Amino acid sequence: MPVIKTFDIKSVKIPEPFERGIRVLIAPDTQDIVKGMSVGHCIISPHSRTDYHKHPGVEMMYVITGHGECHIDKETFQLVPDVLMVVPPETMHDMINNSDETMKMVTMFIPPETASSILERAQKAAQK
Repeated sequence: MPVIKTFDIKSVKIPEPFERGIRVLIAPDTQDIVKGMSVGHCIISPHSRTDYHKHPGVEMMYVITGHGECHIDKETFQLVPDVLMVVPPETMHDMINNSDETMKMVTMFIPPETASSILERAQKAAQK
């Protein structure tokens, strides 16, 4: 499938306090087009955030809409459209949408993570 229509893929809603919607577009357990990375789409609700977490590989997040901030290790960075964050492996980070609009991002994982592991980690964090 060379063209992926993002909104044709089911979104998984992560509940408060880390309210957001996650779609995994490309992952080893969902397709076989791309082997070396996973790609997702994340929509963070206004005045919501992700949990402070880490991944075994690199995570990159490209902001499409919204404004806020992210913490990568002990540094704080401003998030605005057209910003790309690159988080090294095993580095704690989060994203905060402190605006009245939704924050839309494209997420990429290298090496790839499975769709099930991405969604499971986010859902478990919301239950804590």
